[in-house]
Parts: sequence; C-alpha cells; structure tokens
Amino acid sequence: MSWQPVGVLWERLPRELGDAIRPRIPAIARHCVEGVVSEVGECAEVFSDGEARAAAVELTRRGIERAIDRVGVPELLQNDLLADFRAQGRIAFQQGLSREAAQAAFRVSSRVLWRSIASIGRQLQLPGDVLYGAAECLFGDVVEVTMALTDGYNAAQAEATGPAEQRARLFRLLTGGSGYSQADAGALAVAIGWRIPERITAIVFTAAPGAPSFPPGLLPPAVPVDLVSDAPGALVACPEADLGGLRNLPSGWSATVGVSVPVAQAAESFRIARRASELTQRGMITTVGPVLWCEEHITTLLMLADEFLLDRLAGEALEPLSGLAPRQHDELAATLLTQVQTRGSAPEIARRLAVHPQTVRARLRRLTELFGERLEDPDQRLRIELALRAERLRPADV
Repeated sequence: MSWQPVGVLWERLPRELGDAIRPRIPAIARHCVEGVVSEVGECAEVFSDGEARAAAVELTRRGIERAIDRVGVPELLQNDLLADFRAQGRIAFQQGLSREAAQAAFRVSSRVLWRSIASIGRQLQLPGDVLYGAAECLFGDVVEVTMALTDGYNAAQAEATGPAEQRARLFRLLTGGSGYSQADAGALAVAIGWRIPERITAIVFTAAPGAPSFPPGLLPPAVPVDLVSDAPGALVACPEADLGGLRNLPSGWSATVGVSVPVAQAAESFRIARRASELTQRGMITTVGPVLWCEEHITTLLMLADEFLLDRLAGEALEPLSGLAPRQHDELAATLLTQVQTRGSAPEIARRLAVHPQTVRARLRRLTELFGERLEDPDQRLRIELALRAERLRPADV
C-alpha cells in the first residue's frame, strides 16, 4: 500500500520549496514508511518482509512526487487524488490491515512529510507565513482524503463478503457494545440494502436441542441478522410490522424481543433481550407462545437485573423467615407480601389469600413477633416487598 500525503492545495507552495523537496523525496518516503512501521503495529507486521517494505517505500515516493507535481495546478487533479486514496483503501483491505490501521498510517505519513517540508523550508529561510500556509495545505483536506481512503476500504470489504455475512457483520457491529465507526455501519447498510433507522429493536433467538434450521422468510430480507454465532439475533426498526413471520417459528425455536432504543444503544436492547431469554429458560419469566416481548416484563427484568444484590437484599430483609419450615415460610411470606402491598385489614387480606380471617390474624401476630418495628418503617417495607416479589419469581433451587 502507498502511504501518500494529502496534496490538494500544493499550488500554494512556492516553486522554490517544491524544487528543494524533489531530490529528497526518496529519503522522505523511507522516513514515512519507517514512521508508520514504528507507530502502527499492524503495519509493522505487514511490512516486516523486506520486499513488502521496499514496495511501500516506492509507492510512497511516487505518491509524494505526484503531490509535488500538482504545485501550481489548483484543484485540477483533485478527483485524481481522491481516486488514488480510494485505491489505497482497497489495497489496505487486501493486505489484511484494519480500517483503523490504514487511517492511522495516513496520519503518521502526513505528519512525517510535514516535518520534512518544515525542515526544508527553514533551510531555505522561507517566511513563517509560507510554512504556515504549507501546513494548512497539507492538513486542510485530511477529512476528505480520509473519507476517500475509508470508502475504498469499505468497497473492497463489501465485495469480499456475501450478503449473509454482511448482514451478520452489521448485526455484530451494532450490538458489539463498544464504539463503532458510523462509516463502517453505513457502508454495510448500503451493501445489504438497509436504511439505518433512528430507533431499533434487538431480537434474540434460541433453539432447543434437535430443532430444525431457522427457516428463510421469517424475517425481512434486508435487516442485520446473525444466526450462526453463540447468540443468534436480528435488528429491526418496527417489531410489530417486521416480526409477523415469527408466528411461524418452527417447533424448538423461541424469540425474545428487546426494547426499542436509539440505534446507538442497540447493544443495550440486545443485552436486555439476552437477559430475558436467559431468565425465561430458567423459568423466571413465563410467556404464552414462542415469542417473548421484553416491554411486557420490564418490572421483572428490573428486579432481576442484579441477582447478587438481590440475594443480599433478600438475606437481610427476609432473615426473620429463614429458620422456618418450608410450609410455614410460604404461608407467612404470602401473608406478609399481601400486607405490605395493601396495608389491608385481616378480612381484606383473608379475601385475597382465600383463607379465614382468624388464620390471617394469627399469621400477622407471628409476623409482628418476627419483624417487629420493621413493618412500620416505609423503607424496610419496600425492601421486604422487593425481596418477597423476587422470591416468588425465582425457583426454589436458585
């Protein structure tokens, strides 16, 4: 790959400087490649072979020459320059470099070239405003040239993968949880014919042992979907419209639909859907049919978001019930939950529990003995209610 410097505005440089640079271009090109190798780890690997490094130096030399040749030709060869960088982006992909490494190499090369130009300018005793103008010219088009480099890289990447892999890569990119390049996402979206929406919803799929392959046609053709990873899933803009096909999920398959979020938070929707899917498999969330909608279980998901803290809360709030026999524990827990939720009288609690009022009165007396003044403290009552509600959700062996 040729690490060419930006050269759109070279016409601003005095010809005296251009003439002084030309005989030093081979040395500058070597310094550019050496700088890239020392600062960009991926490039150090690619150019570890002497022949590959020599080729990089030669391409860089030719690139600098083309830039210097543009002195006095304002904007005339702008399109040619951007085409050069798009070609470099393609070469970077073919060499196995990441997009970030290609962009970093361009920045390093431009910085090394500027230092060389500044040194030559000082030797020529050029005025400071001329050197400032040279710096402005050199770095003025960094964004545009970087975009051209990235466009070439993205185009080569898209051509190297089929539609299914492109959809899977976009899904993994958006749900990865760390910052991602909007240019990368945009290029993949264009490749699969999908318009990135403002809001998005993640779906997690789960297949039971022996389930058939996921049938085609259940999802819209142009959405990010990955059915081969350890956490298969998809992203859709409008679940109600896009997921109608899930009614035809084959036996053994289930789907968990996350919450709608801004596209930048797709990883959160995916995380919530995965958590809900896990809780469903553990019997802590129930649903009718193969599709679970997280929006219908927000309270449960919130309560079970951190089971470690929930265990701590339950251990403290329900400690008075810990030494009871299982049947007595369950009876008192049911009565206590109804009492803290309703603050009702014994007859009202009895109606809710379908037991005799005298039975409730006896239980309330026992609870007062066990919990004492905690039952009158609003904060303690809330802690007790949360612990009891969570206890009901969790299987006895959890």
